[in-house]
Amino acid sequence: MPRLAPALACFAFTILSCLFTTRLSAHTPQPLAATQTQAAPASAPDDPRSLTAQAALELQDGHAADAHVLLARALAASPNDPAANLALGDLLLAQQHYPEAMDRFETVLAIDLRNQRARAGELQAATRLALQARTSGHPDAALLCLEHARSSLPDDPALLLDLGIQADQLGQYPEAEEVLEASLRLRPSDPATLYALGRLETDEKHLPSAEAHLRAYLAARPDDATAHFGLGHLLVMEQRIPDATTEFKRSIALQPVQTESYYQLGQIATDLQHDDEARPLLQKVLARDPSHGGALTCMGVLAFRAKDYPEARSFLARAVSSSPTYQPAHYYYGLTLARLGQKSASDAELKIAVDLAHRAQQNRE
Repeated sequence: MPRLAPALACFAFTILSCLFTTRLSAHTPQPLAATQTQAAPASAPDDPRSLTAQAALELQDGHAADAHVLLARALAASPNDPAANLALGDLLLAQQHYPEAMDRFETVLAIDLRNQRARAGELQAATRLALQARTSGHPDAALLCLEHARSSLPDDPALLLDLGIQADQLGQYPEAEEVLEASLRLRPSDPATLYALGRLETDEKHLPSAEAHLRAYLAARPDDATAHFGLGHLLVMEQRIPDATTEFKRSIALQPVQTESYYQLGQIATDLQHDDEARPLLQKVLARDPSHGGALTCMGVLAFRAKDYPEARSFLARAVSSSPTYQPAHYYYGLTLARLGQKSASDAELKIAVDLAHRAQQNRE
């Protein structure tokens, strides 16, 4: 069997050595080069079609190792034989040897990009390898895997969707946007792609296009509570508070057992100084998540306004403990401590608040 192409050999080495050395070492079959030494004598000509057919029979009988040997002989005789490459690719895929399976499928795709079996095998192998990388704590390796697969499947919308989502999660927004837009051109009404683009554009602060994509998604999936929350969050960013409130309420109606829509409504009511409306909403959040920094801060603000400074101190001390980088918590904690006559502690909290605000401004710039 031929060696891996240099680019894929580097790719496979990177993925396998970083992620799966231990796992695969227990399952890797005998190297193909070695199996070739066990093949029939060199004087016996090897017919790829016949060997592939024999391998299929061995697989039917559950003899994967024997099938592997036969397919290795077939590819030694004809390295680009589509049937042998596909059969070995399927076998390697079933054995979870994903880089090696991709090499076989890519051999076929280099000859025939429209081969449906090779396309399906490449997509499965790449997405499963990327999933293993993500769950092993290596999202960068997952991105590398999907980028590599794109070179063989440049027009596969499912692969492009996965690649775009992975790039977005790593903060590589230009690549994510380019890939997701390419995926949407191939499947213009695909809900998953519309949603992924809406989330990406929200992260990028491209709010009008994000809103358009999220609304298009919700037209297809109106019962998605998470998407209604996401749209509400976007509308808050646009200072469209009545519209945002509507979306948060829809999210709660669809999924009553949650925290974030209640918190957003409580935050809105707190900002509008509708304290009696805010309090029960925030209490619902804290009943489900007692360490929610935002809700603790809002409850501290309500107590501060009511001049109940000991209660404000209690809520805000918990807020800065659970969310130490949340600037409003430190700011109101500092004000509360000042009202309680704790000047040095107040000054320290207010300095933290100023530093956090300055850091946030630098990040925005």
